[in-house]
Amino acid sequence: MRADLKTSGLARAVAAVAVAGMLLIAGCTGSDGSSAGDETVAPSKSDPVAYTQFVVDQAIARYETDGLGAVLTHYNDPASIDNEWYVFVIDRNDVVVGHYDPGRRGQDVKGAMGTDINGYNFGPEMLAATEAGRWVPYVYVNPATQTLGDEDVFEFKNAWVVRHDGLLFGSGWYVDTEELAPRLFSEAAEHFRSGGLAAFLEFSNDPEGIAAGLTPTAEYYNATGALGGFFTGILAAPDGEILAHIDPSLIGTDIEDLLGPAVHRATAEGGWITAKDNPVNAKGPQTMRMWLIDVDGTLIGGGWYQNASTG
Repeated sequence: MRADLKTSGLARAVAAVAVAGMLLIAGCTGSDGSSAGDETVAPSKSDPVAYTQFVVDQAIARYETDGLGAVLTHYNDPASIDNEWYVFVIDRNDVVVGHYDPGRRGQDVKGAMGTDINGYNFGPEMLAATEAGRWVPYVYVNPATQTLGDEDVFEFKNAWVVRHDGLLFGSGWYVDTEELAPRLFSEAAEHFRSGGLAAFLEFSNDPEGIAAGLTPTAEYYNATGALGGFFTGILAAPDGEILAHIDPSLIGTDIEDLLGPAVHRATAEGGWITAKDNPVNAKGPQTMRMWLIDVDGTLIGGGWYQNASTG
């Protein structure tokens, strides 16, 4: 996924597409970073969550073995970039000391360095990371798709940040919603099938899971209205009552009143429902792209929608 962000509208669109598919869900791997595998065998890059955690684990292991100087020498060199993965290091003063781009080094993440092109201030989320690790999403340049230093093209990145010995070590992957959303919502649905609402909520609310990072990002965009629409993860009972939504005021309302009759297109396998699935002049969003799964009448999914009232 990529977009030319020389105009602010397209810059916002990147986050719209990427965040939408990933709310109210947790990561595909364990929350303590141990899921990244041992120190010598890397997980497949087809599992970007595990691979990202592995990359960070390797950086911490290098620090323990060789010290900070060797870590910075290695990761400050652009040759250390592994496709879309690279390591950044933040020191005890909240300053970036490790990054392949020398222009990033020396910057305080509490300032402009910690604010993405859409105005989302992710720096505090990053600085809140603990030894257990924390997912922090934001919009950023992807070195795998762009010439280094090109500031015109951005993608939605999900970074895994771990605090170790007072330092922050991080790396991230760039979200392909078309592949990720079906996988993650299907996994969330399996938790619901096997353990009911309690298992679903445990999976969704894992404090080190992906949803913990995406929620504040989505709340920023929803609160500012920058996208003219809303990100959401949604859980609705068989009678249509919304049981979970990022906007608490919508809990208890009817999913069809919110999204229109297109919700009846949901299947047990899951699929995208869009605004074109709603009849002309029917209730429901003007614009919508939601991945929705029917689990014995309970609807689980998420995406992005725009009501008529939002313009």
